[in-house]
Amino acid sequence: MPLMSIIGCIEYEKEIARILAEDEAIEDIIVVDDSRSSELVSDLEHMGVKPRVLYPDTIPPGLKKSKDFRVLVTLQDDNVYKSPQHLKNETCEKIKFYGPVSNGVLMYSNSCGELLKEDETDLHNSKFILKLLPEDDSSTAHMKEKLGECLCGAPKKSDFKTGNHSLELEEKHRVCYNRLKDTILRLKNNS
Repeated sequence: MPLMSIIGCIEYEKEIARILAEDEAIEDIIVVDDSRSSELVSDLEHMGVKPRVLYPDTIPPGLKKSKDFRVLVTLQDDNVYKSPQHLKNETCEKIKFYGPVSNGVLMYSNSCGELLKEDETDLHNSKFILKLLPEDDSSTAHMKEKLGECLCGAPKKSDFKTGNHSLELEEKHRVCYNRLKDTILRLKNNS
Protein backbone atom coordinates (compact mmCIF):
# COMPACT_ATOMS: atom_id res chain seq x y z
CA MET A 1 0.00 0.00 0.00
CA PRO A 2 1.12 3.55 -0.56
CA LEU A 3 2.14 6.62 1.36
CA MET A 4 0.03 9.76 1.66
CA SER A 5 1.76 12.92 2.83
CA ILE A 6 -0.17 15.64 4.60
CA ILE A 7 1.31 19.13 4.64
CA GLY A 8 -0.83 21.04 7.09
CA CYS A 9 -1.01 24.43 8.69
CA ILE A 10 -0.61 24.34 12.47
CA GLU A 11 -4.17 25.68 12.87
CA TYR A 12 -5.49 22.32 11.66
CA GLU A 13 -3.31 20.17 13.95
CA LYS A 14 -6.17 18.91 16.15
CA GLU A 15 -8.42 18.25 13.17
CA ILE A 16 -5.66 16.31 11.40
CA ALA A 17 -5.08 14.26 14.57
CA ARG A 18 -8.80 13.41 14.85
CA ILE A 19 -9.11 12.37 11.21
CA LEU A 20 -5.99 10.19 11.35
CA ALA A 21 -6.94 8.61 14.69
CA GLU A 22 -10.32 7.60 13.22
CA ASP A 23 -8.81 5.92 10.14
CA GLU A 24 -8.33 2.23 10.89
CA ALA A 25 -6.82 1.63 7.43
CA ILE A 26 -3.61 3.40 8.43
CA GLU A 27 -0.86 0.99 9.36
CA ASP A 28 1.73 3.62 10.25
CA ILE A 29 1.64 7.37 10.96
CA ILE A 30 4.93 9.20 10.57
CA VAL A 31 5.20 12.70 12.01
CA VAL A 32 8.07 14.84 10.78
CA ASP A 33 9.96 16.06 13.84
CA ASP A 34 10.33 19.81 14.13
CA SER A 35 9.33 22.58 16.50
CA ARG A 36 5.65 22.20 15.55
CA SER A 37 5.23 18.44 15.86
CA SER A 38 5.11 17.84 19.62
CA GLU A 39 1.45 18.79 20.06
CA LEU A 40 0.38 16.60 17.13
CA VAL A 41 2.31 13.65 18.55
CA SER A 42 0.80 14.26 21.99
CA ASP A 43 -2.74 14.49 20.61
CA LEU A 44 -2.34 11.31 18.57
CA GLU A 45 -0.97 9.44 21.59
CA HIS A 46 -3.85 10.74 23.72
CA MET A 47 -6.23 9.27 21.10
CA GLY A 48 -4.50 5.89 21.35
CA VAL A 49 -2.29 6.19 18.25
CA LYS A 50 1.48 5.80 18.50
CA PRO A 51 3.10 7.69 15.61
CA ARG A 52 6.70 7.31 14.52
CA VAL A 53 8.63 10.57 14.73
CA LEU A 54 11.36 11.07 12.13
CA TYR A 55 13.52 13.93 10.92
CA PRO A 56 13.04 14.83 7.24
CA ASP A 57 16.48 13.49 6.32
CA THR A 58 15.80 10.14 8.02
CA ILE A 59 12.63 9.26 6.11
CA PRO A 60 13.34 5.81 4.68
CA PRO A 61 13.16 5.45 0.88
CA GLY A 62 10.56 3.15 -0.55
CA LEU A 63 7.74 3.98 1.87
CA LYS A 64 5.30 4.39 -1.00
CA LYS A 65 6.17 0.88 -2.18
CA SER A 66 5.36 -0.83 1.13
CA LYS A 67 2.34 -3.09 1.38
CA ASP A 68 0.80 -1.11 4.25
CA PHE A 69 -1.03 2.23 3.99
CA ARG A 70 1.05 4.91 5.70
CA VAL A 71 0.54 8.61 6.33
CA LEU A 72 3.35 11.13 6.78
CA VAL A 73 2.46 14.48 8.39
CA THR A 74 4.43 17.70 8.45
CA LEU A 75 3.11 20.98 9.82
CA GLN A 76 3.76 24.58 8.83
CA ASP A 77 3.57 27.27 11.49
CA ASP A 78 2.31 30.85 11.31
CA ASN A 79 5.71 32.09 10.07
CA VAL A 80 4.75 30.98 6.57
CA TYR A 81 2.30 33.89 6.49
CA LYS A 82 5.09 36.52 6.36
CA SER A 83 3.97 37.35 2.85
CA PRO A 84 2.06 35.62 0.06
CA GLN A 85 5.35 34.92 -1.73
CA HIS A 86 6.91 33.40 1.42
CA LEU A 87 3.84 31.20 1.94
CA LYS A 88 4.01 30.06 -1.68
CA ASN A 89 7.77 29.38 -1.57
CA GLU A 90 7.65 27.41 1.70
CA THR A 91 4.64 25.40 0.57
CA CYS A 92 6.07 24.58 -2.88
CA GLU A 93 9.35 23.56 -1.27
CA LYS A 94 7.55 21.10 1.02
CA ILE A 95 5.40 19.73 -1.81
CA LYS A 96 8.47 19.19 -3.98
CA PHE A 97 10.30 17.49 -1.07
CA TYR A 98 7.50 15.17 0.11
CA GLY A 99 5.74 14.64 -3.23
CA PRO A 100 8.34 12.34 -4.81
CA VAL A 101 8.38 10.02 -1.77
CA SER A 102 4.55 9.92 -1.70
CA ASN A 103 1.77 8.57 -3.86
CA GLY A 104 -0.31 11.60 -2.96
CA VAL A 105 -0.02 14.88 -1.08
CA LEU A 106 -2.93 16.49 0.77
CA MET A 107 -2.29 20.19 1.23
CA TYR A 108 -4.14 20.79 4.49
CA SER A 109 -4.43 24.54 4.15
CA ASN A 110 -7.28 26.41 2.54
CA SER A 111 -5.11 29.49 2.09
CA CYS A 112 -2.66 27.96 -0.38
CA GLY A 113 -5.00 27.13 -3.25
CA GLU A 114 -5.02 30.56 -4.85
CA LEU A 115 -1.28 31.05 -4.35
CA LEU A 116 -0.38 27.73 -5.97
CA LYS A 117 -2.46 28.20 -9.13
CA GLU A 118 0.59 29.28 -11.19
CA ASP A 119 2.57 26.20 -10.12
CA GLU A 120 -0.40 23.84 -10.34
CA THR A 121 0.46 22.55 -13.82
CA ASP A 122 4.06 21.87 -12.86
CA LEU A 123 3.03 20.12 -9.64
CA HIS A 124 0.27 18.09 -11.31
CA ASN A 125 2.74 16.78 -13.90
CA SER A 126 4.67 15.10 -11.09
CA LYS A 127 4.35 11.39 -10.32
CA PHE A 128 2.11 11.98 -7.33
CA ILE A 129 -1.41 13.27 -6.78
CA LEU A 130 -1.76 16.74 -5.29
CA LYS A 131 -5.05 17.50 -3.54
CA LEU A 132 -5.91 20.90 -2.07
CA LEU A 133 -8.69 21.42 0.43
CA PRO A 134 -11.75 23.19 -0.96
CA GLU A 135 -11.73 26.96 -0.52
CA ASP A 136 -13.57 28.28 2.52
CA ASP A 137 -14.46 31.88 3.32
CA SER A 138 -13.37 31.66 6.98
CA SER A 139 -9.90 30.36 6.14
CA THR A 140 -9.47 32.89 3.34
CA ALA A 141 -10.31 35.58 5.88
CA HIS A 142 -7.82 33.95 8.27
CA MET A 143 -5.07 34.10 5.64
CA LYS A 144 -5.78 37.78 4.98
CA GLU A 145 -5.72 38.43 8.74
CA LYS A 146 -2.37 36.61 9.10
CA LEU A 147 -0.85 38.53 6.20
CA GLY A 148 -2.17 41.79 7.70
CA GLU A 149 -0.64 40.93 11.08
CA CYS A 150 2.73 40.31 9.48
CA LEU A 151 2.63 43.55 7.53
CA CYS A 152 1.59 45.71 10.50
CA GLY A 153 3.59 43.71 13.06
CA ALA A 154 0.77 43.31 15.59
CA PRO A 155 -1.08 40.02 16.09
CA LYS A 156 -4.83 40.13 16.44
CA LYS A 157 -6.82 37.84 18.67
CA SER A 158 -8.46 35.15 16.57
CA ASP A 159 -10.79 32.24 17.26
CA PHE A 160 -9.35 30.33 14.29
CA LYS A 161 -6.73 28.50 16.36
CA THR A 162 -9.05 27.61 19.23
CA GLY A 163 -10.58 24.66 17.45
CA ASN A 164 -13.89 26.38 16.83
CA HIS A 165 -13.98 25.17 13.23
CA SER A 166 -17.45 24.17 12.20
CA LEU A 167 -18.25 20.49 12.12
CA GLU A 168 -19.42 21.01 8.56
CA LEU A 169 -15.99 22.27 7.50
CA GLU A 170 -14.22 19.43 9.29
CA GLU A 171 -16.50 16.98 7.50
CA LYS A 172 -15.59 18.56 4.13
CA HIS A 173 -11.92 18.08 5.02
CA ARG A 174 -12.56 14.46 6.05
CA VAL A 175 -14.26 13.84 2.70
CA CYS A 176 -11.28 15.40 0.87
CA TYR A 177 -8.86 13.19 2.85
CA ASN A 178 -10.91 10.07 2.10
CA ARG A 179 -11.16 10.90 -1.61
CA LEU A 180 -7.40 11.19 -1.93
CA LYS A 181 -6.89 8.01 0.09
CA ASP A 182 -9.40 6.11 -2.08
CA THR A 183 -7.77 7.42 -5.28
CA ILE A 184 -4.30 6.41 -4.08
CA LEU A 185 -5.47 2.95 -3.02
CA ARG A 186 -7.42 2.40 -6.24
CA LEU A 187 -4.43 3.39 -8.40
CA LYS A 188 -2.12 1.19 -6.32
CA ASN A 189 -4.46 -1.80 -6.66
CA ASN A 190 -4.75 -1.30 -10.43
CA SER A 191 -0.99 -1.16 -10.99
